[in-house]
Amino acid sequence: MIYGSSIKIARESRGLSQSDLSKLIGVTQATLSRFEKGGIDVTPDAVSKIAQALNYPTSLFERDIRRGGESSLFYRKRASMTVKNLSVLESKISILSKSIDEMMESIDIPELRIPAVEPSGDNTPQEIAYKIRTYLGVPAGPIDNIVSLLEKNGVIVMYLDLDGMDKFDGLTMFTTNQAPVIWINRNTPNDRKRFNLAHELGHLVMHLRSEDLEKSEDQKEIEANQFAGEFLMPASQCKEDFFNLKYKDLGMKKYYWKVSKAAIIYRAKELNCIPEETARYLYVTLGRNGERKKETVQVPIDSPKIVRKMYDLHVTELNYSEEELSDITGLMPNDI
Repeated sequence: MIYGSSIKIARESRGLSQSDLSKLIGVTQATLSRFEKGGIDVTPDAVSKIAQALNYPTSLFERDIRRGGESSLFYRKRASMTVKNLSVLESKISILSKSIDEMMESIDIPELRIPAVEPSGDNTPQEIAYKIRTYLGVPAGPIDNIVSLLEKNGVIVMYLDLDGMDKFDGLTMFTTNQAPVIWINRNTPNDRKRFNLAHELGHLVMHLRSEDLEKSEDQKEIEANQFAGEFLMPASQCKEDFFNLKYKDLGMKKYYWKVSKAAIIYRAKELNCIPEETARYLYVTLGRNGERKKETVQVPIDSPKIVRKMYDLHVTELNYSEEELSDITGLMPNDI
């Protein structure tokens, strides 16, 4: 059976309109529209042409791929993304999530052991972040291997190559099989990746499994940022270090805490380590030195491993060929 909705998602993942694809496969736009809506059967010849035009195996269209629900998607700077980029992003993630689910049919991954905790008057996002650090056994100081920390506690991390989508930072969602995945833009500096991971962890802890339907998206974003700041730079451990912060100290402190200079300035002001005027001066100086968009001093970040291990186990232990893996994941070998 061919799913028309999967054809639509595959088309959108390549950034093509119905008009674009219909010209590539030699049918009218009206016919393609009926294919996608399930109004008429898709012939084997048409499926082959669609697969070739979109660079997907035909097996992809034999899967019922669905977009994640709105309640499970959290975008930073979402409002500034174009409709087309948002469509490409959601479609790519929908396809890759289905691929992950297919591989999970044969491979076990660590169970999610990160609790859900809702913010309240006595339990602020900062308090929750500190408790999560303690619960996960994070030692005092900066978090060295944040990706490994998340993955060993049941959260899949995926870096996405997203050219021209600098407004996208991160997104958290559950796959159909309820595997939590944090999707991160690969083309961002490592310090920003680390903050985005902590931000998305905040959503996973405080919002994704919450029954509070009244909270606004803006409030969720604020809470996730508060969580991330405390998770990466606990007040009890960094307050003294950030006291009377000077511009010349930013590089050294960035390298130690593995967060951006801008995040350190914000945290120092938030903890009253520096006054508002000093924070303003430090931000202005960053700008004058060309560091508001791309800071000097690079920090390391570890690489995601769960999905790579799933792939390797299919090849080495389950003896899948490239073609078989392509068939079960719905991806071409080079995309795998």
